[in-house]
Amino acid sequence: MSYPELHCPHCHKKATEIRAFLFQHGVAYCEDCGWNIDKARTKLRTDTWAMCMVSGLGVIMAVSAWVRGPYGIRGAMQIAVPFVALPVGSALFTWYRLANIVVRQPSSNRQVVDGATAVSATAATSERVNDVSLAMRPRAVRFTLRGYLYCAGMTLVTAFVFWLLSVGLQGISGPSNADRAKSLFALLIWSLALWSCISFFRNRIRERRLFINGEVSEGLVLTQSESRLGSRIVYSYRDQSGSGFQNRATDFSNKLYEEMSIHVFYDPLDSRQSAALEGSLYEFL
Repeated sequence: MSYPELHCPHCHKKATEIRAFLFQHGVAYCEDCGWNIDKARTKLRTDTWAMCMVSGLGVIMAVSAWVRGPYGIRGAMQIAVPFVALPVGSALFTWYRLANIVVRQPSSNRQVVDGATAVSATAATSERVNDVSLAMRPRAVRFTLRGYLYCAGMTLVTAFVFWLLSVGLQGISGPSNADRAKSLFALLIWSLALWSCISFFRNRIRERRLFINGEVSEGLVLTQSESRLGSRIVYSYRDQSGSGFQNRATDFSNKLYEEMSIHVFYDPLDSRQSAALEGSLYEFL
């Protein structure tokens, strides 16, 4: 599925997105009702202070290189550019964005309608995949463009890890005990990396199975946090019997925030196994 404009889950207005800049986090909030604005401010403040601390350490490193290093002022400048100038620039830009976060005063023609149903995580219900088609099985799904890119990248990484493992296996037969110990340690590290690669493809296979044949339920995003591959979310949902469940997932779209509604597909034989459509690398045909 594509990732359209982000909408507020409360007032259904178009949300304001602040995209990531250098070392900054991407955040979103609603100028009309104030949804998610406290978390957006907290993230931006955290980014500002973090960049100030990095630039402070950079100043210490640059001064030390100037006083003690063999290259004098030239060596200090080479350290100051990446460890002082860039963090300071990012901090100033983040502070500027923080100062411009505002919430409009609500007017009579912009009041949130009581009892209105929450829209989807990224668009109004009418703009999404038809809910009736979601109930039909088997469903036809495919990777999004982002999904193809992720899988291609992980395939290359997996091949590279296999090559490193083969090098480590050859090193085990080395002449010295030190070489064998280093090779065993390298094998351990790259085995863990290989397991991460296998887990990525295993999760995609499991998600595809759930999207094709799983039961569908409306879920709610409870928390959102940052990770290396994308944001991590915790969401809740209920199965057909009314039992409630929570699960974690990587949000590859970087479009899901607290209180947003999502489509959750779960295994009818084991309702604890689920996948969130909006944050996945799949789309329906």
